[in-house]
Amino acid sequence: MMDQKMMILVKWWLLTLLISVASGVSGQEVTLTASSGTATGEFTTLKGAFDAVNAGTHQGDIVIKINASTAETASAVLKGSGTGSASYTSVLIHPTTTNLSITGELAAPLIDLNGADNVIIDGRVNATGTDKSLSIINADTSSLNGSGNSAIRFTNDASGNLVKYTMLKGSTKDPSAGIVNFSYGITTGNDNNIIEWNDITSASNIDRPIYAVYAHGGGTMNDNNAIRNNNIYNCLNPSTASRCINISTGNSGFNITGNSFYETTDFIPTTTGMYYGIYISSSNGNGFTITDNFFGGSEPRCAGTPWTKSGSNITYYNIWLNTAGGTANR
Repeated sequence: MMDQKMMILVKWWLLTLLISVASGVSGQEVTLTASSGTATGEFTTLKGAFDAVNAGTHQGDIVIKINASTAETASAVLKGSGTGSASYTSVLIHPTTTNLSITGELAAPLIDLNGADNVIIDGRVNATGTDKSLSIINADTSSLNGSGNSAIRFTNDASGNLVKYTMLKGSTKDPSAGIVNFSYGITTGNDNNIIEWNDITSASNIDRPIYAVYAHGGGTMNDNNAIRNNNIYNCLNPSTASRCINISTGNSGFNITGNSFYETTDFIPTTTGMYYGIYISSSNGNGFTITDNFFGGSEPRCAGTPWTKSGSNITYYNIWLNTAGGTANR
C-alpha cells in the first residue's frame, strides 16, 4: 500500500502536470518552424524566437506560433533580412488558441520591427476566422520623449508588413510615440505597412496614451502606409491634450479608411486642451486618403449610446489636415 508521503508526491505531480497542460508547457510558449536553416525551435518568449532568427539559426519562410501567453522583459527586436546573419523571406506570427497575450512593461517598444520586411502578425487562431485572439500590450506609462514605449514600432525602413486581427494596447505618454509607432526610416522610409482589423486601445483606462497611432519620419519619408478598418477607442487622455491618430512631418500617402473612433463611456476631461480623432500635419507630405471613418457612439460604426462629454471645456476636431502642396489629399 502506498504510504502517505508517496501519495502526497503523486498528487503534487498530477497537479503540476494539469497546470502545465492548462497553461502551456514551459519552454514551448513560442514554437518556430523554418523552411531552411534549423527547421524548428522552442522558446519562452517572442524575443527568444526573434533573437534566433536574427542569428541566422532559422531561415527562409518562418512561422512563429504563440501557444501560451508570454511576459517579455526586453524588446522583441526583429532585424531586416540581410542584417548581420538574419536571412529570411517571410515571417508569420499567430496564436494557436484563444485569449493569449504578449505583454511587457517596457520603456521601449514591446515588438520592434527594426528594418524587418514581409512580417505578418495575425491575431486569429491559426490565422483563420475573424476573432481577435492575441493581445499585444505594453503597459509602460512613462513620458520618454524619444525611446518609444509602443506596443509595435516600425523603424529603419521596415516595409511591407501587416498587423491584423490583434488587440493592441498601450499607455505611452511619450510625445514621439504611440501604441502603434511609425518611426524613422534610414534610406527609404517605413513604407507599405498595413494596420487593419485591430482593436487599438489603452492598456488601462486610468492610464491612457496621448496618441494611439503616431508617425514621424526623418530624412526619408514614411510612404503609403494604411490604417484601415480598426476600432480605435478609449484613447483620448482626459488629463492632457491628445490625438487618436497623429501623423507628423516626414509622412506621405497614408490611407486612413473605415476606422471607428469612439468612447465606451462618457468622456470627462479634467483640463482644457485640443483633442483630435485624426490629426495630420506633415509640412513635406501630401497624397493622404481619409475616407469612410466613423466618429462617435460607444461601439464600432457609431453604434451604441452617443459619445458625450462632461467636465472641462475642450476643443475637439474629428479630422485636422495640414499638408504640403503637390499630390492632392482626398
